[in-house]
Amino acid sequence: MKKLEKSVPVIRFKGFSEAWEQRKVSDYAINTYGGGTPKTNVPEYWSGEIPWIQSSDVLISNLFNVIPKKYITELAVKSSATKFIPANSIAIVSRVGVGKLVFMPFEYTTSQDFLSLSNLQVDSNFGVYSIYMMLQKELKNIQGTSIKGITKTDLLEKHINKPSSREEQKKIGGFFKQLDDTIALHQRKLDTLKLIKKGFLQQMFPKSEEDVPKIRFTDFDGKWRQRKLGDVFNERSERSADGELISVTINSGVIKASKLEKKDNSSFDKSNYKVVKKGDIAYNSMRMWQGASGYSFYDGILSPAYTVIYPRKDINALFIAYMFKKIDMLQTFQRNSQGLTSDTWNLKFPSLSTIKIKIPANDEQIKITNLFQKLEYTSILHQNRIEMLKKVKKAYLQTMFI
Repeated sequence: MKKLEKSVPVIRFKGFSEAWEQRKVSDYAINTYGGGTPKTNVPEYWSGEIPWIQSSDVLISNLFNVIPKKYITELAVKSSATKFIPANSIAIVSRVGVGKLVFMPFEYTTSQDFLSLSNLQVDSNFGVYSIYMMLQKELKNIQGTSIKGITKTDLLEKHINKPSSREEQKKIGGFFKQLDDTIALHQRKLDTLKLIKKGFLQQMFPKSEEDVPKIRFTDFDGKWRQRKLGDVFNERSERSADGELISVTINSGVIKASKLEKKDNSSFDKSNYKVVKKGDIAYNSMRMWQGASGYSFYDGILSPAYTVIYPRKDINALFIAYMFKKIDMLQTFQRNSQGLTSDTWNLKFPSLSTIKIKIPANDEQIKITNLFQKLEYTSILHQNRIEMLKKVKKAYLQTMFI
């Protein structure tokens, strides 16, 4: 019998010293299952309660908690190649989407894109992460090649290093599961904050046919005043080649161009670039209807393709910047944009200036703005925490597995 190759990881829990052993994926489970797709033109196959997962349900960044989009009937299982797969199995994408896998805590079925491992002979959490790491290494080694899939035979023959001690497997698997659970917790909180912000945007500003919002701070009353944007903003026309380059994004608003993870495509000659100052609102004239606008917390310059406006007296620009993200405002920007197709729609300041909005007194503007800033600040804290935890996880994955 061939002697098994043994080695140890860079970082290890205390109390363990035995070398790891190399095993095949086939040694991880007693049973394996394929899958299949019931006929899509038979409605009675797709009205059941049996989870049926497909490759698009699985995210490479989420090894747990898959949410199936489709459910099938027992008749569908009997009439197709898909099979009942026991709970606590690992579903591995073996066709389009190779590299993705998920632990399934409940009984399920899959499409033909999966190979599932059941009756696991390793700690389930360790099994998920070790197979994930093996697949990522495989993909990295053949980077640049179009990967259509991997056969069942080839997948089961792949080698993985693992500790022989089940206790060490549990510690490693539990450590990474706790990291993923913490990341998921912060993500849920972040998603909740985004929903709260979205709801407040619709409820704390009046609808077009109304004069007061549905939700309001108790110390304010009276109607909001209708104004044209041209009555409360001026267009900034200064040009300069000097200053930090600023950009406007749909998701993050106005940010420093140096923070963008993309190539700098700005013009070498910036003499015609527009000046933007702290407290201004800048927007992409061709993407205003998609939400490409924001309040600037910086002084700088930006491309002539953008429009820069600054507020007149008693107008809180940050309050208006939040208003510009409302769904009905985006629809208004779309209606007022000039152009034959969506690729050429353009909203310059003369057209923007004619749009009517409703605004409260300055002190109410400030209070509403402060609420949204607190929501955004808390969201940023959760986002930063998520990014930090992902970096920690990546570093440990590279040092705690072989």
